[in-house]
Amino acid sequence: MKNLRNGCLFSALLLLLTGLCWAQTEADSADLQIMITNASMIAPTPEKENLNLEWVEITNQGEKAQNLEGWTLSDQQNHTYAFPDFILEPGESVKVHTGCGDDSSEDIYCNRSMPIWNNDGDMAILKDPSGRVVSTYPEEAV
Repeated sequence: MKNLRNGCLFSALLLLLTGLCWAQTEADSADLQIMITNASMIAPTPEKENLNLEWVEITNQGEKAQNLEGWTLSDQQNHTYAFPDFILEPGESVKVHTGCGDDSSEDIYCNRSMPIWNNDGDMAILKDPSGRVVSTYPEEAV
């Protein structure tokens, strides 16, 4: 009887752990569907007057809508933009512009008065709400 009880307990724990691993894999794969797909990091001179020509494009390559609230976009010098409550629909993209403007489903604005991206090379880093890097541009091993 004791062996049967231990066997049942072991089976229950194994099922629980399998479920947790599957749930984590599903969450991770959802995050990997949100990617930086393009960027324009060099605004024409004078840059301060053309800040909206600096942008990073984020695309939802998944099949489900994703709320980007709590996600961040930053450069290598840690200039960071925190996404507001924003739903990115499946197959859709949004451009995150450095300058000012009215947010829409296709364009979001950081509302900065100075350039963010370095003209001689920079990297855009997209992190999920837990702070995990999910995409970089130019792409590098995540």
